[in-house]
Amino acid sequence: MLRRTLLISALAAAATPALAQTPPSTLQPIEPRSALERAFLAAYRSEAMRPAFREEFLESSVLLVTASSARDAPPRLTPVPGGQTAMIFTTAALLERRLGPATPRVAMNGRAALMRVRENHVVINVGYEPMLVLDSEGISGFLGIPPSPNAAGPAQ
Repeated sequence: MLRRTLLISALAAAATPALAQTPPSTLQPIEPRSALERAFLAAYRSEAMRPAFREEFLESSVLLVTASSARDAPPRLTPVPGGQTAMIFTTAALLERRLGPATPRVAMNGRAALMRVRENHVVINVGYEPMLVLDSEGISGFLGIPPSPNAAGPAQ
């Protein structure tokens, strides 16, 4: 369970220098600008809030960093100890501040993004505090949550 909780782990420490423009010692705090980011911070501070964050994440629009700007581009994967990792950001502002405005990405709901990277690791909001690192087991845990009756389909 600890692997799937909101934390800065060894994987995040290894992934951050490879993926981001600034070293892990300069993690930037997230200033929440959306319901998803408010839920993310609440979950970081309180284990009791984590189920609500997971549900919010799965249904919210997120940005998956891709290998190119092509319509069907695969996720951009970076080698890390134990596999490869993809990056998901909760807002364009966080992605652009971290990786630049020209970074290829695709917008979709969190469930669709996790489906695309489920065989890898994923870092949500790499380079920020907090960030979430999920391995394939952690991703499966998120995807095991049934969609709410009001959930919209994947958006691209």
